[in-house]
Amino acid sequence: YVFLPHWMLHALALRPRDVVDVRLLQTVPAGSGVKLRPHSSEFVSIGNHQAVLETELKHYSSLTRGSTIPFRYAGKVWLFDVVDLRSSPRGERVDVAKVQDCDIAAEFVRAKDQLKKKKRDD
Repeated sequence: YVFLPHWMLHALALRPRDVVDVRLLQTVPAGSGVKLRPHSSEFVSIGNHQAVLETELKHYSSLTRGSTIPFRYAGKVWLFDVVDLRSSPRGERVDVAKVQDCDIAAEFVRAKDQLKKKKRDD
């Protein structure tokens, strides 16, 4: 049996007791950089949001480009899209990267709710 967190069940469109095939990947490169798109621009108004982000990233062993990951902070769930991932040491763009025990530089791109506002204004 494998126990998955609720957000992962949701992300994989699984229900409890679904049968899945699990494989261990041992060739995942170490990450050197990640670009995240917050779903809400409200996140950047949190004092020291960069430190919050770096602390929360430590809860993940790896990230996949194109996925959405949640963080719990100050009683709220914050969602982020993984927009770009870079591997170490060359900084090549990769689909998956290890983030646990890595010195990974995290940066933000424009929040998802700001993109919608910009499109409506056009």
